[in-house]
Amino acid sequence: MSGRKFQLSIVRDAFKMTLQEDDGRLVMDEYLRGYDELCIFFDMLGTVFGFITSDVREKIGILQEYRKSERGDKYVFVQSMFEYEIANDVIKKTTHPLSGSRTLLRLHRALAFTMLFMKKLSEASDNDASSTLASNAYKESLANFHPWLIQKAASWAMYTLPSVGDLSKKIAAPNWNREETKQMLKEVTALIKTVYDITEELYTKHDLHGLP
Repeated sequence: MSGRKFQLSIVRDAFKMTLQEDDGRLVMDEYLRGYDELCIFFDMLGTVFGFITSDVREKIGILQEYRKSERGDKYVFVQSMFEYEIANDVIKKTTHPLSGSRTLLRLHRALAFTMLFMKKLSEASDNDASSTLASNAYKESLANFHPWLIQKAASWAMYTLPSVGDLSKKIAAPNWNREETKQMLKEVTALIKTVYDITEELYTKHDLHGLP
């Protein structure tokens, strides 16, 4: 668990930099930097998101190792990773470390949940229950890929989340008011959605949504 406070501005900046290429390529290092910050967000929500955080940290680590490896230049962009792994027939490998494309798919699915949850937070009133928002976001995204037991455990754990107002205070920078926090959440959600949509299109294009 990180010792410092979650910073929504780091998520915004990282996902903005993920999209810095004019040709639509996604910068892997920036994607992982943004996701690393989101892990602090999950930590802040407490043990409720332990089932997401541990898996996400492991997947970030695998992709960072690929970037540091002798083939690291093939993993600079998400698109170049796909091209390299497809061309070299490693995309479906089932030994560790698993392919970057398979690893990213797990992060991509969890990103859908994060994006939906943050969007709902940005639209809710202070007295709304963030547990309901999280639960609905989970049912619309990650729950589709989790076995029944994990779904039940996640649903029960989400009941411990605070009100939207209290959670927003935790997310906010020291000098932000409620409206500024909502606005930043909207901005972050829009950036994440752009990255998510490009990634989703790649998995569809290469018919890789079902990677084992």
